[in-house]
Amino acid sequence: MYLAELLHAAGRRWYVLVGGLLLTAGVIILALRLIPVTYDVKSSILLLPPQISVEETGGNPFLSLGGLEVVAGVLAKSLTDTDSVESIVPDDGPAEYTIEQDASIDGSVLEVTVSDRTADGAFDTLDAVLALATERLDELQDAVAASDESHVRLMVITNNTVAVPNAAALGRTLIVLTAACLVLTLLLAVFVDAAIRRRRAVSAARTPTDTVDDEPGRPAPIPAMAPTRADRDEEAVLARESP
Repeated sequence: MYLAELLHAAGRRWYVLVGGLLLTAGVIILALRLIPVTYDVKSSILLLPPQISVEETGGNPFLSLGGLEVVAGVLAKSLTDTDSVESIVPDDGPAEYTIEQDASIDGSVLEVTVSDRTADGAFDTLDAVLALATERLDELQDAVAASDESHVRLMVITNNTVAVPNAAALGRTLIVLTAACLVLTLLLAVFVDAAIRRRRAVSAARTPTDTVDDEPGRPAPIPAMAPTRADRDEEAVLARESP
């Protein structure tokens, strides 16, 4: 069936299209209520070399940032394991966070991204991640018996103060739901049109005898018989005797 035939069939059953459009609107409203807009906040943290290395380079820690990429990667991994995630975000919590090395900068910069259903929740989760990052960095270095003077330090270099609304997930869901509802509405209209046209074709193809037989209790008509020769002679005699 060509597209034009589909559109003509759907046009003949316009009432099905109207019902489908109303149903689509209801689904969209329900999705808007059930799928909230999330809020994103970001922060960037920098790993600084230990105090001993800083003293050797004239007291400027930025001159000794080389070689800290491995430490940054280890810290990022440790902050995204199961225990760390559960300590920051409970199982029933809506917040999510990611920690990745910043690909735009060659060095020991980690980018923390937090998403939550509320702006306040996103900031609370971000604060918890930053606090755990400082604690975890010290734990990792204490585990290898590093002295306090040789500890790598952590510095927050950017920290968002405004949560950014993120409606990407909601937009994708609305697009999928709308497309599915419209396609189903069109197919239903075509199906109803085909069923009605098929039933009309069957009704038109029935013969009068079939129609009579379909009505129980109604006697079939008796076909008229042609007059015989005796009937014609009797009619001629009656005609002569009549004045």
